[in-house]
Amino acid sequence: MNYRTEPVTMWFDRRLVMRKSPIHGTGTFATEDIRAGEALIWVTGGIVYTPEDWHSGQVQLEPDMYNEERLGENLLIATPKSFHYYINHSCEPNAIDQSHHPTWTHYIALRDIRANEEITANYIEYGDPRLEVCACKSPGCRWTQHV
Repeated sequence: MNYRTEPVTMWFDRRLVMRKSPIHGTGTFATEDIRAGEALIWVTGGIVYTPEDWHSGQVQLEPDMYNEERLGENLLIATPKSFHYYINHSCEPNAIDQSHHPTWTHYIALRDIRANEEITANYIEYGDPRLEVCACKSPGCRWTQHV
C-alpha cells in the first residue's frame, strides 16, 4: 500500500451533543452557553490513501462510519465521523473551521451560542461543492432555492 496514515486526534468541547436537526438529519448542538471565540472541535490526522488503494481492497473501511476528504488529485483522507461531520450549513453560521486545511479541523464559535442551539458553519465560504440546495431556513438565507 502506498499511503501514509496519520494518527487521529480528536477533541470536542464537553458541551456538544448530537441530536436530530431541523436543517439536515443529524446535527451538533450546544448543551450550555458557549462564548464567541471558544474552541468547539479539533480533529487531526486520518487514513490517507489513493482511489486505487480503495478499489484494490487494500483499504477496507465502513463508508458510513468515515468522512472522506480529497487531499489532492489522487489522494484521499478518511476520519471517523463525529461531531465535526454533523455541523450543518447555515447562511448565518455561529461557528467557523479556522484550519482551512484538509488534514485537520479546528472549529471555533463565531459568536455567542445559546444552550440547545445547533452549531452551524457556512460551507459556501469553504467552496464546498457538496452543498447543492440550502436548507438553513435562516432569515438571512442567501439562497433562493430551498429544500
